[in-house]
Formats: sequence, structure tokens, C-alpha cells
Amino acid sequence: MFVKWVRQPIINGTKGNGFRLDAVLGGCQLAHRNARQIQLGTIEERFLNAKARDMRAFHQGLFWVSVEKNLNNLGLRAVAREKIEAEIASRIPRPSSEWALWGVVCCPKYDP
Repeated sequence: MFVKWVRQPIINGTKGNGFRLDAVLGGCQLAHRNARQIQLGTIEERFLNAKARDMRAFHQGLFWVSVEKNLNNLGLRAVAREKIEAEIASRIPRPSSEWALWGVVCCPKYDP
């Protein structure tokens, strides 16, 4: 199994055009699934490039919630799962455990 990254265009009249990045698990041969590719998570590129650290971490956290849920549903062995998670984390890092607090932070932090 391997992680394939798919860059998809987003066409949205109110926010302008952009792209999203999909993490797709390829090379799957699972008995209970017909698909050979399973989407694990998706994130808009604008959130990966955001200067506001808290907002970027929040959207990375949402991405990882989706990845973890989808990996749980697959019932992979621990070694295979760790390899997949490491491959994904090399592209989209896991945020700290406080990522969900973005909405209540009164003083946002920005990268230079």
C-alpha cells in the first residue's frame, strides 16, 4: 500500500478558485472493499499555506481526524498503519493536541 497525493481544482464563485489536496491510499486489496483506492482525507491548499498558525493547525487537525477515522475503518495492522501515517505526516504534519482551540483563541499567532 502507498499514499498517492491528488491535487484537485476547486471552483467556487464566492471564494475564488483554488486547489485541494487529497490523500488517497492506493494498492489496497481488502476483501471487504471493491475499490483499489481509498480516499483518506482532503485539505485545501490555502490552509496549508496560511500564515495564521492556529488556523493552519485547525485545518490540519480536521484533515487528520478524517485520516484516522478512515484508517480505523480499514482495520490495518499496526506496522502498516504507522507506515501510512508517517508517509502522510511527511507532507501534512500533525498539529499539536490543542489544534481544536483555534476558534476560541483571542490572540492569533502569525508566521513571518
